Amino acid sequence: MQEKFLDTKKEPLYIQLSNTIHNKILSGEYKFGEKIPSELELVSTFELSRVTVRKAIQDLTDKEIVEKKQGKGVFVKFPVYQETFNAGGSFTSSGIIMNNIPTSVIIDRRVVDTKEFDNYSLNFESKEVVELSRIRNIDDQPVIYEVDVFDLSFSEMLDGLNEQDSLIDTLKESGYKINHFDNLIDVILAESNISKALNVDIGTPLLHIQQRVLDSYDTLIYFNEQFINSDIYKAAIRSY
Repeated sequence: MQEKFLDTKKEPLYIQLSNTIHNKILSGEYKFGEKIPSELELVSTFELSRVTVRKAIQDLTDKEIVEKKQGKGVFVKFPVYQETFNAGGSFTSSGIIMNNIPTSVIIDRRVVDTKEFDNYSLNFESKEVVELSRIRNIDDQPVIYEVDVFDLSFSEMLDGLNEQDSLIDTLKESGYKINHFDNLIDVILAESNISKALNVDIGTPLLHIQQRVLDSYDTLIYFNEQFINSDIYKAAIRSY
């Protein structure tokens, strides 16, 4: 279907095209992460010159609405989400506070030998631990691949955990008093399973956080590991 613009002196044609494409993104016609029509397709659809189309794409690129991927085309950029500092470390609470829609998908819940986590100095009493793996989404976009490790005594609580429950709120409701978090932060390259979960290429740099969640006596409540697509999700860490 062809679409035409009025050739007005008030607004250049490339700006009209840029605004039209942006409106299609906002309406959901062109979705985040998807490829927009090629230059030739836009030339044909809007009956504009290739120069005009290129200027419109460059305008959208400069505004960080779209991004060019070498040899692949032009794609709608994901919005950048900023985690809030006053959510007490809760991904769910942060998303709600920031007027986004946080969701989680539990992809695995298993009991494993504590020895698998010897490198993390868990110091749990049981010889087995419960490992919970989840994908955390904001506005349906996967942003964090997360693994939580608990002493086996938490099994019943975790069995009753729904996908949309806040883990931190559930712990508080169960009487656990989280006092502080110890974080080790580095950058890691996405391996196959994580790249698939976060919809990124293998080898994409991810923010990697290993977190010990402790009470006021420095007793470990649980261990948390996050692989974050920091291109679209900015983690917030408050220091005391």
